[in-house]
Formats: sequence, C-alpha cells, structure tokens
Amino acid sequence: MKNINKNTIYIAAATLVIGLLIGWFIFGGQKNAPKDEHKHATEIAGETIWTCSMHPQIRKNEPGDCPICGMDLIPLENEQEGEIDPMAISMSPTAMQLANVSTALVGKMKPIKQVRLNGKVQVDERLVYSQSSHIPGRVEKLMVNFTGEFVNKGQTIASVYSPELVMAQEELFEAQKMMETQPQLFNAAKEKLKNWKLSDNQIEGILKNGKIQEEFPIQADVSGYVTKKTINLGDYVRK
Repeated sequence: MKNINKNTIYIAAATLVIGLLIGWFIFGGQKNAPKDEHKHATEIAGETIWTCSMHPQIRKNEPGDCPICGMDLIPLENEQEGEIDPMAISMSPTAMQLANVSTALVGKMKPIKQVRLNGKVQVDERLVYSQSSHIPGRVEKLMVNFTGEFVNKGQTIASVYSPELVMAQEELFEAQKMMETQPQLFNAAKEKLKNWKLSDNQIEGILKNGKIQEEFPIQADVSGYVTKKTINLGDYVRK
C-alpha cells in the first residue's frame, strides 16, 4: 500500500514538472515575439531613402546619381511626423535655393511682370443674351444688319407687323367706348397689350391718336455687341 502511494506521488510530481516546462516554452516565446517584431519594424522605418534635390519625385533605397539630371542623390529628410499628400512635392531649403524657388504670402498687389501664354478666348456664357421680339409677326424693318455691331439698351433694332396686335388694339378701342360702364373690360384690354411688352406711354399714345398702329418697334433689352444674327428682313418671329 505504501509502495502504491509513493509511486502515485512520483508520477504527479513528474507530471507537474513537465507541465511547467511546456508552459514556459509556449508563453515565454510569445513574450519575446513583440520585441522582435518591434525591432524589425524599427529597422524598416529607419531605412534611408535617397532622392534628388532638383527632382524630388526620384526616390531610391541606395545612393547614386539622379536618372534625370545626373546629380548626386541626397538622404531624404524624415517625413513621418505628418502625412504628406502624394501629389505634393517636398523640397528642402537647399533644394529650393538650387531650383531658385521662392514663396510669398497671397495678397493684392500691382503686377510687376508680364507673362505671355497660349490659349483660347471664349465668350462668357453668363453675359450672353438672346433678344426676343415679344411680339409675334413679320419683320418689316431691321436696323441691325451685321455681326459685331454695338447696340445700346432701349435702342430700336427692328419693326414688326403683327395681326394679333392689330386685333388687340381694336378690342382696346371698343373697350374704351364702354369705359364708364365696364371699366374692368377696358383695364383687361390694356393689360393684354402690356403682355406684349408695350409700355404705358405707348398705350396712351395709341388711345390719344385713335388709330390702329400696324408696326411696332422692337427695342433692345440689354447693351452689347451682336455676336450672331438669326433673322432677316421678312422673317416671321414668335413672341
């Protein structure tokens, strides 16, 4: 019985020792792994990059000559303190002097140098205006005859005969006869003429003359140069 107990104790002790050894090999090795990885990462981060002072886009892992200008490559300064845009170019003070690069604060000043560049001149679309007649009819007179002519705002550029406008004037004269009994009808007839961009002075002139005006002038809405002429004498235009 005593021999059996002694054997059991020996087996348990041996098992405990073996378990401790296995645990040390497993967990002891993992503690050293981060140190090794950190050391390896430090070596990679500390690797020297060589570049050209005139062509910063050139980067090599060893010294040598620039493949563009042949100058000796110089060590690249540590740029890990901040992220740099991959499209940006970083130059050392020495490289800026060699490349004759200077910087200045943005401000307003008089130009001191003329720069001649090739390019194409285009019209600012925001300033382009298409003149409409505002009155449907046939073009009887055309005062603007060629591209490039300057037109002032309010200038008469054409004269239009409009059957619809003739009919609207007849309605105005008929409504004028009933102005005292049906003033709203008279006002409606005047508003109809105003929809065709006739001014109050033009309407009053028609009423004062007592005659139907067959041709109406088209006046320029804005000032500017004529860049394109799309109508000719005798053409029909819409409102």
